[in-house]
Order: sequence, then C-alpha cells, then structure tokens
Amino acid sequence: MAALPRAGDVIWVELDPVLGTEQAGRRPALVLSDEPYHAVSTRAVICPISNRGRGWPFEVPLPPEMKTKGVVLVDQVRAVHQASRLFAFVEAVPASVLAEVRGRLAGLVGIKLMEDQDPR
Repeated sequence: MAALPRAGDVIWVELDPVLGTEQAGRRPALVLSDEPYHAVSTRAVICPISNRGRGWPFEVPLPPEMKTKGVVLVDQVRAVHQASRLFAFVEAVPASVLAEVRGRLAGLVGIKLMEDQDPR
C-alpha cells in the first residue's frame, strides 16, 4: 500500500502463516489503528472480515450497501506488518461500524469507553 491506512479502512491482507483457529489466507480486514500510529510504526492493528457469520457475539456485520460482505471478527484482532501483509484499499466503513467494532473490542479486553468519545 502506498498511502498509510486509516482507521475504518477495509483493506486486503495476507494473514498466512497462522496457527490454530486464527483466520487465514488473503481476505479483507478492517483497520483499527490510525495514521499517527502508522507514521511511527511498521504495523497496523486490524480485525479480519469473514464472509460467513456464525452468530458469535464478537461479530459485527457490515452494512448491506458495502462492496465488502460479511462480518468483522473482533476477537481475531491482531497487529500485522504493513509492508508484508497489507496490499490494497477496498473502501471505508461508516463511522458507526468502526465505533461498534471498537466498543466490542473494548468489552472483550475489559476497557471502559466514555460515551461521548469520537470513534475516529
């Protein structure tokens, strides 16, 4: 990717190699980290997107009007090396989706968010 990704971007990533039940392969993912982090780090924090939901409480469905179909797998969050794994911007999610993903991630790891906090 030539440009730094932004929080809320859906990008194509290569997640192999993986271990156990981690999401694998070339797939879309939602970027959670933002430009200030990317400017000083070679990594990006992402959640993979699966085209099949299983009703898991940490899945966030993408809106039907998006090109990318499926659910964001919040419990599969990981940091990936940008130059090795990120390779194409697809589209951006609505701010409400990014906020929901971040909220579920916060709940997963026991972080309390302020209600008026800007999701971007």
